Amino acid sequence: MCVRERADEVERAVLALLDRRGPTPIDEILAGVDGHPIEIEHACSRLQRAGELRSRSCGVYARPTSHEGHPPMDRH
Repeated sequence: MCVRERADEVERAVLALLDRRGPTPIDEILAGVDGHPIEIEHACSRLQRAGELRSRSCGVYARPTSHEGHPPMDRH
């Protein structure tokens, strides 16, 4: 598996977890997604820059809602 494919896989796993659980602290994302913590944190940063993820407060991530002007993108 190439680096980009692995990054995409981790991003999809993060988004799937957030779709199931809603707003989730980073420590629970790290526990719920298979991968190295740095790899997962980098995936969260990429998703946040792309507008597919937002930080609600101190390390809590969530998918944006359509009423915030950034509809979630389907990466499944």
